[in-house]
Amino acid sequence: MLQVAPGDLIAIDANGQYYYALILDRIRLFGGNWTFAFHRSSPKLLTAAEILGGSADGFNAFIDFIWAKRENRLTRLKRGVDTAPFRGPGRLKGTNALKEKAKLWFIYDMSFNELKRVSRLTVAEAAYPQHSRIDDTIMVRRIDERWTPDQDPRI
Repeated sequence: MLQVAPGDLIAIDANGQYYYALILDRIRLFGGNWTFAFHRSSPKLLTAAEILGGSADGFNAFIDFIWAKRENRLTRLKRGVDTAPFRGPGRLKGTNALKEKAKLWFIYDMSFNELKRVSRLTVAEAAYPQHSRIDDTIMVRRIDERWTPDQDPRI
């Protein structure tokens, strides 16, 4: 089983396509690495230069790659990639609402310290990544949808 580390650019094979992500930090949230998922997929495996030289559209999330690892669908394209341009805004948002519009949001720093609670998010706060973990199957779906954190239906 392939182990990933910060600075690894990886590809996930799913649904006849390759999806790309950059590991930004060690495992930090229930098995999820802080990751930048590129809004990019391709029918053939692209090179690291093609991914890093293209559009930097995508989203940050804590992503658990356990299914891709177990099913041998994960490929490392490059080690030691500079992660600084992909680290995100340095804040996270969370709520206890499941599907309904949230009445209370929590804003955290990247050490998971609660900074404040708000009933309504600003535009900047709506764009903060979520304080939750997803797996690679959700990552793939979000890449296909060109999802961004401000599209959360609970906002």
